[in-house]
Amino acid sequence: MSDAWTSAPQPVLKAKDHCCEEASLSSHSFYIPCNRPATHIVGWIGRSDAPIRMCEMCADHNVKNRGGYVAEAYPQTQNLQSLNPFDKLTNDQLLILWADKKKAIEVAKEEEMELRKYIVKREFPKPQEGMNTKELGEGYQLKAQVKYNYNLADNDKVEDGLNRIAAIGNTGSFIADRLVSWKPSFLLTEYRQLVEDMEKGDATAKKILDIVNEFLTVTESSPTLEIREPKAKKK
Repeated sequence: MSDAWTSAPQPVLKAKDHCCEEASLSSHSFYIPCNRPATHIVGWIGRSDAPIRMCEMCADHNVKNRGGYVAEAYPQTQNLQSLNPFDKLTNDQLLILWADKKKAIEVAKEEEMELRKYIVKREFPKPQEGMNTKELGEGYQLKAQVKYNYNLADNDKVEDGLNRIAAIGNTGSFIADRLVSWKPSFLLTEYRQLVEDMEKGDATAKKILDIVNEFLTVTESSPTLEIREPKAKKK
C-alpha cells in the first residue's frame, strides 16, 4: 500500500437522521455508520463517550458485550414507519402467505429427503451402519451417516422377553441385565394435578413440587399453527 494512499484524508461519514450511529461491521480503516433505524439511546459505564443512537441489534451487542446501557428509548422510533413488511398485510393475506410458505417447506423437505436417499443408495451401494465416506477428489469427501431406528415394544412385553432371556443359563442372565437400559418417563398428567392441588392451597403438593422443580426444567417449545378447512357439506 502506498504512502499516498495511507496519508490520504479519510472520508467523513455521518449516520442519517434517526438512524444508528454505531460503527458498521463494514468499518475497517475508517468509520462507517450502521444506519439502521435507531431504537435506543445507548451509553457506556465508566466511559466519557456521549450516548449515541443505536438500532436494536447494535444496542443489544453493546449492552451484552461492551458495558453499554440503554439510557432511553429513541423518541423518534414511534414516528417511524414499521420495519416489518408483514404489518401491511391483512389477516387473510398473512395467513395465506404463511400457509403457502409452510406448504413449500413441506414439499421441499419431501423432495430433499427423496434425493438424499437416492444419492446414498447410488454412492454407497453397500453402506455400513455409521459414517460412510467417499473421496470426491481435490480433498472433497462425500459423507453419509447411515442410521437405523431401534424401537422397543411396551414395557410389559420387554420385561417378559428379558425374563425369558435370563432363564437361558448364565449367559442369558448376563445379556438380559445389559441389553436394555430403563429411561424415566415424565407423566404430565400427574404433574398438572400437583400444580392444580398446589394452587388450591395443598401444602403437600407444594412440598412435592419444590422437589420436582429441582430435577425438572420446563421450557417453551415452538408453537404449532394450523388452518383447518371446513368439512364438506353432505349432499
